[in-house]
Amino acid sequence: MVPDNGGNWKKFARLKRPSVKSVRRRARKIESATLRHGHRFIISRWQNLRDVRRHAFGWVILASLLVVAAGLQLYWVQSKYSQAAPVPGGTYAEGVIGRLDTINPIYASTQSERSAVKLIFSGLLRYDDRNNLVGDIADEWTVSDDGKTYTLRLRDDIRWHDGEELTADDVVYTLNLIKNPQTRSPLYRTWQDIKVERISDNAVTFTLPSPYSPFLHALTFGVMPEHVLKDVAPNRLRESSFNRSPVGTGPFVFRTIQVIDPAVDRVVLQLDRNDNYHDGRAKLERFQIHTYRNSAALRQGFLTREINAANDLTRRDATTILEQQPTSIVDDAPIMNGVYAFLNNDSPVFSDIKVRQALLYATDRRDLRQQIGYGAPLSGPLLTSNFSGDAGDVQASFDEERAKQLLDESGWKIEQGTVRQKDGVKLELRLIVPEDGEFPRVAQQLSKQWRAIGVDARIQRVEVAAFEQNVIKARDYDVLIYELAIGADPDVFAYWHSSQASALGFNLSNYKSGVVDDALVSARARSEDDLRDTKYRAFVKRWVADVPAIALYQPRLKYVTNDQTRAISPNETIVDSVDRYHSILNWTVRIGERYKTP
Repeated sequence: MVPDNGGNWKKFARLKRPSVKSVRRRARKIESATLRHGHRFIISRWQNLRDVRRHAFGWVILASLLVVAAGLQLYWVQSKYSQAAPVPGGTYAEGVIGRLDTINPIYASTQSERSAVKLIFSGLLRYDDRNNLVGDIADEWTVSDDGKTYTLRLRDDIRWHDGEELTADDVVYTLNLIKNPQTRSPLYRTWQDIKVERISDNAVTFTLPSPYSPFLHALTFGVMPEHVLKDVAPNRLRESSFNRSPVGTGPFVFRTIQVIDPAVDRVVLQLDRNDNYHDGRAKLERFQIHTYRNSAALRQGFLTREINAANDLTRRDATTILEQQPTSIVDDAPIMNGVYAFLNNDSPVFSDIKVRQALLYATDRRDLRQQIGYGAPLSGPLLTSNFSGDAGDVQASFDEERAKQLLDESGWKIEQGTVRQKDGVKLELRLIVPEDGEFPRVAQQLSKQWRAIGVDARIQRVEVAAFEQNVIKARDYDVLIYELAIGADPDVFAYWHSSQASALGFNLSNYKSGVVDDALVSARARSEDDLRDTKYRAFVKRWVADVPAIALYQPRLKYVTNDQTRAISPNETIVDSVDRYHSILNWTVRIGERYKTP
């Protein structure tokens, strides 16, 4: 049915329009009702809302206090039962100065090469953290009554990085390579008269032509694998691929060498942890050696975070690093070395002992150390730690007037200008130094001090790479500033015996003295400390009187790391810079939270 829309419309049309008065009355009623409801539900309850707000605010404060208390409790528990400590893992990237041409123990010479060898290879013996000799490949040794035969028993749990077992044959093979002239090893002269024999798979004997008390210190050389090198002819060993891809028994395994920039000798040696190392696994997973040409490049490498550790920086570079990266850690460890001004006794000007004495008196060693901010006192050819008692005589202290008097007595006088002359010849000296490290600053201070007494010392810097061939072997200098590795034993035969005053030796002053020769030979033949001390005091007394060189200072190793790295222990003394690795198994590059042990 269709709705009747028309009817509905008519009803709507008949509705009356309300009057204005009616509308106003209804509006007042609505307004009145609205006000009553507003007062009842809002105004009358406003006080309640304020009370509720205060309670709510109190609950918020209480909840906040509970959160803070819980946080403090958590912090207290963590601080009580955990601590920030080094944790295992990561890659240690160390910067070292010097070329890396070979990783062969019988050829390594630069800091980079010697560092790599120390990490990859093991010796029969090694130094511990107190600089005492302890077993490495060998675990026991005995000495015959006549002091000429040493028998060492080898550990039976040592494996080469390729899995093969190390035996006495490897030790004999390595020594025979060194003793073979065709190998051209720098160690040849040390071992040429020593006989080595295999007496079993795990034992060897060394027979010396005469007693030599420091012999055990020579047994830290790296042993090489016969099974890898047996087919390489001795005269071809220097060119062998083994030297760039070695197999050892040390705590780290060779992985690869990455050449970064051959023009500046910039390479990165990549090593992996040896999980089968006989003394236990290192905490580090990997180790990198980054090579740099000089200390300036090494410093920049650290500042740009190419590396997280830098070895053997100058004091000035270490200071610069601390200024730019204050959180860095600088370890300052004494090394058993000595820095000397070697006076070439074959130079005509030094044939007169008074000239040598004058330079000694003109050298203010204390001021020199203060100016370079580096080194410990040194007053002779040995360290005080080399003696069981008093070291005896020491070199004279600074006395400028005495220096001038000696030069006057020897005929060197100031006739005109500021440089002394004799028979129309000026007193000029060629002062040669390696171009890197602290040596140039040392030379500048010496030149300044000697100029004050009328000596013209002209400094010549020589590149480190060419130094041994062009300076050391050629003896091409009047005065040489250089560092000697003295070591834990006082045997310094190689530095001061007359037989070593040649291109093949390290008597850098070309010093010759029968008294010194006898004392050095006798001392190395004695095993008793008191008798050795007596002989070495006689040597020191003669050396001090003859002034073949001027002892300047005992150097210190400045080793810089970032704040996450833990390496060299503070205040430890190191036999040699590469012996910084004696605690390598505990080195780390990460700091994390660890629970405290009860």
